[in-house]
Amino acid sequence: MRPEHLGIGDKTFLINRLIQQAPINTLIREFFKNADENAALAPEGKRRVDIFPTVINGVRKLTFWNTGVGMTAAELRRATDLSSSVNKMMALDGNFGIGAKVSGLAASPDGIRYRSCKDGEVNEVTIGWDEAEQTYVRFSVQLADGQSDTIYDVTSVVQAAGTPTNFDWTEVVLFGESLDHDTVAEPIGTGVPVDRSFIATSIFRRFVHFSPGVQVRIDVAMTKGGGKDETGRFRQLRTLDEILDRLPRHEDVVDAETGITVRYIHDPRHEGSSHTYSARANAATGSTTFLALVYRGERYDFRTQKVWSSVAPTFGIPFGSKVLTAEIRLPEDAAFPNQYRDALTWRHDRSPLTADQYAYLVRQLMPDWVKDVIRAESPDSADDLNDLQSDLQSLLDELRVPTSVVKKSPEQITRSEANDAGLAEPEPTTLESEEDEEKIPGLKQPVKRPEPRASTSRMRMAPEGATASKLARALERAPEIKILTEADEIADREMKSRAARFYPEVQTLFVNGLYPVVAKMADELSNEFSDAEDPDEARATALQASQRTLAFRVGKATCFALAKRMLDDWSTEDLERATSPESLSMAADDYRQSLASARKWIKDRVRIASVSALG
Repeated sequence: MRPEHLGIGDKTFLINRLIQQAPINTLIREFFKNADENAALAPEGKRRVDIFPTVINGVRKLTFWNTGVGMTAAELRRATDLSSSVNKMMALDGNFGIGAKVSGLAASPDGIRYRSCKDGEVNEVTIGWDEAEQTYVRFSVQLADGQSDTIYDVTSVVQAAGTPTNFDWTEVVLFGESLDHDTVAEPIGTGVPVDRSFIATSIFRRFVHFSPGVQVRIDVAMTKGGGKDETGRFRQLRTLDEILDRLPRHEDVVDAETGITVRYIHDPRHEGSSHTYSARANAATGSTTFLALVYRGERYDFRTQKVWSSVAPTFGIPFGSKVLTAEIRLPEDAAFPNQYRDALTWRHDRSPLTADQYAYLVRQLMPDWVKDVIRAESPDSADDLNDLQSDLQSLLDELRVPTSVVKKSPEQITRSEANDAGLAEPEPTTLESEEDEEKIPGLKQPVKRPEPRASTSRMRMAPEGATASKLARALERAPEIKILTEADEIADREMKSRAARFYPEVQTLFVNGLYPVVAKMADELSNEFSDAEDPDEARATALQASQRTLAFRVGKATCFALAKRMLDDWSTEDLERATSPESLSMAADDYRQSLASARKWIKDRVRIASVSALG
């Protein structure tokens, strides 16, 4: 007897759960990808994807239309089954046929209408949630001759509407959650309004390139710029790769060890407008700088605006995230998309794969011109903080804090809020030996030590159990201090109402120069120097002294937290909590301990200024 294939005991329950647990945010990706792949099968010069509103009973419904190979009634029936596709192969590495229907039905339970023209005949089917059946179905319709069916011929209907039938095409219309749901204005749910160019922007951000020869057009009602209340006119959507030559500069740097390419892109605001160079070159969509993983032509773990700015220092970009983009391009065999294709996983254990695991590469491969951009974007500081950092270094040296020799495993992930949902907690993998270890792209491999050379001198052996003294270890470097005084910079790093944020990967401490305690301390100091000849200058000096002492207080707290690394009963999580913005804020609040040093600094400044004036 041959082996028996496993079946499904309750197919309806499985289908319902699969759909109802699906992420809605992949909807645009899934329907566009299907349209793009099918359009690529059309003859050259006729490969097209159009996205536009279809008005049904006075309500706009989001529509994807493409040329390519059409489907017969039988093929349309098969295509609307889950885990079923027509005109493409199914594979984990490919665009397997489950995502569009699953994410589409999750967002559009009232119905998804498919029409496909093949050899001059147009057939239609609508799938959705049936309240009576309590599951997802192909809806049955009553025909004029009294028959009912789920797949039916609408050739005469589309011809009467002026739609051509002399070439193959496929159309998908999303009905949404109800008859009155405008799926153009609210494609991912009623009560969830999105930007007018949401569809175009979602495609632009996700796809590095379209299939060869495919032209993508978006109705003006769904793009930025003019045409808000119009329809029937289109703007062409281009990928970032297509417009790179219109940007000031970009460069691909390849890491020979891993095969990973990091693309650095400079995309500042255009001198003639408030838009970036990329936005001006692509009229259909808004465009901002970002961080992303690129795998097989699609972007994952996409972070932009405040989410990108908050993590940019970890990637070696303390300033300039608003004008710099970093794409981490993975080799073909580096990952697997997860079930819903909204995130990547490692091939060896299916744990989540994120951009954070490659931050070291972005820092390591960074070209000099990118560093120049970062320096140009750094705020000018009138204050020299070298004395503070020297004092902090002395403190670390006194505490004998060694450098951290154990780096974070790539599986210890710092996820962005935009990509946290739905990711399982990673499980550490134990490797038995070097021979058993799988070579994983992007991970630094163990370094094999060379065999020791023969020596004629006798090496004296230390007693068993002896280790290197703390004096022999490399000591920790004091954090570099950056005082921020612009509200936007502070907000971008999620430091509003926080005194500081420490980035251990790059040993940088950002200090909130607008933290409330700063003004409070400055007021107190200003009162003490109220008899100064220039009150405004006295106030500015007091504010500077307050910011400096705040930086030193949080710097000391950071150094003391780093010293806890030497204690065995302090875990990595404990250390992270000790240097968290919340912990540093509590250290910052006790400003009275710094009043004496602030007064001395102000008096020294006044004395130096007086001497300079006399000279």
